[in-house]
Amino acid sequence: MLGCLGLLAVAAGRAVYLQVFSHDRYQAQAAAEHRSEVTLHASRGDIVDRAGRPLAVSERATTVGAYVPLADPAAVAKAIATALDLEPESVYARLADPDLSGHIDVVRQADADAADALEQDLTAKDIAGVTFRDEERRVYPAATATALTGVVDIEGKGLAGLELSYDERLRGRDGSEIFVQSADGDLTLSPIEVDAPKPGGRLETTIDLELQGAIERLAERARTETGAITVTIVQVDSRTGGVLAMASAPGAGEKRYGDATDDEVRIRAVTDQYEPGSTFKVVPVAAALDLRRISPRTTFEVPSCITLYDRRICDADPHPTYTLTVADILRVSSNVGAVKIAYEKLSGTGEADKGQYFAPYLDLFGFGKPTGIDLPGEAPGQVPPYDEWSGATIGNIPFGQGIATSPIQLAALYAMLANNGVWNRPHLVSRIDDTPVDIERRRMLPKRVTRDLTRMLEDVVRGGTGAAAAIPGYRVAGKTSTTQKVVDGAYSEEDYIAFFAGYAPSRAPRVVTLVIVDDPDGDRYHGGEVAAPIFAEATAKALQVLGVPRQKGL
Repeated sequence: MLGCLGLLAVAAGRAVYLQVFSHDRYQAQAAAEHRSEVTLHASRGDIVDRAGRPLAVSERATTVGAYVPLADPAAVAKAIATALDLEPESVYARLADPDLSGHIDVVRQADADAADALEQDLTAKDIAGVTFRDEERRVYPAATATALTGVVDIEGKGLAGLELSYDERLRGRDGSEIFVQSADGDLTLSPIEVDAPKPGGRLETTIDLELQGAIERLAERARTETGAITVTIVQVDSRTGGVLAMASAPGAGEKRYGDATDDEVRIRAVTDQYEPGSTFKVVPVAAALDLRRISPRTTFEVPSCITLYDRRICDADPHPTYTLTVADILRVSSNVGAVKIAYEKLSGTGEADKGQYFAPYLDLFGFGKPTGIDLPGEAPGQVPPYDEWSGATIGNIPFGQGIATSPIQLAALYAMLANNGVWNRPHLVSRIDDTPVDIERRRMLPKRVTRDLTRMLEDVVRGGTGAAAAIPGYRVAGKTSTTQKVVDGAYSEEDYIAFFAGYAPSRAPRVVTLVIVDDPDGDRYHGGEVAAPIFAEATAKALQVLGVPRQKGL
């Protein structure tokens, strides 16, 4: 009898302990077992072109979820698979996974209309435990600018292009809802806590959708017609540094990002590097003009070849010794003339004759450093450190050998010349929501220098190597280049890259265009033959899109 009374006393004491002293702990544990948190994904900001036309937008989608374990996972799996055109086995495997419990996502970003029909079907069949959450999925309606716009993953995280560069601003901030689930797991009550998401920002870009599509098609056609490995075209608003169009062939065309190859979505204008060749001759000329050591009419005796230390420098074609002005040197694209400007006007004497007045301008113009364009993967270019220059270094850099630039660096240089000596950081995004993006600007050259250069570059098109870049009704300034490719560590005599860089209308510039044709096939490989006509077509299209009127008499 005493034993029974003792057992009853122990049981009563245990009950008191559970009900009084452990009440809060067990209540918290029970609540935790029946609370479920659901993420509310923030609306990702749109990406639009300069006219507000969509490049990337988010559309309504539905994530279908469930509270597991379910009373009848087979029936739920069959209903979901039928409505959303999925394999029933894969849906069932997820719903019946013994390692999962609580709320799970079954299908992310399903078609919203199909999900609505599924919800009605489940309600009619009195099948509980399935949830429907509105969210968004990313779509790219433009079918152009694929590489520039980029792509996101299923979670809405930017993986490439502007989607990656501006991921944090586009994503916004996710929120959450906390639900309480009934003990049988079949009933979800209203949320007891809500943290509302904050939507992402809207990117207004400098890209012109119409022009971008035309330039993409032109690059593909030009590659086919020239037999080149690649063709790259960059167009920049000379007044702002904003990229109007940027395309390479082979490109994605109208393919979605995930359907294109890595090569097709590579932004070569940003990631690739080239020896710029004769397009770089404006640099020693600009430096010597800035230092007032030459004028456009300064003359030089220019033989066909010269020897500088152990380096022999020659013009493209043999010729007798000419007396050429600086303007003539640019017009006929003389390598010897460019080297003589740098060696005779931008160097010291004796042991100090290696271009110490020339080298600072490479740094001033940003060569060997990224421009800071708002796209991922920018190449910085390559410039040998000045303390490693020899006397012979001044014999190749002035005409664009021994140095490498990305296309966007070279386009930014010509945009600076077109903009009266003021450099703007090249960029693709001009506004986020209603706030203009702060763009770095700095003056590099005085107006008098760029005015002289523009007139000399007009002569290149009017009667020099760039005649094929002329556009009826517009005055054009620009420069050709034909560079030898480096093959197995040596300059090839068979493989070339053709360039043309310039701007129009040259006295009131609106657009800068750079064309690079990598290894055109056949006998036509010079910049004036291959790249200049592409420049003319691309620039004429840009002027049309921008509404720049033709000038009578030109």
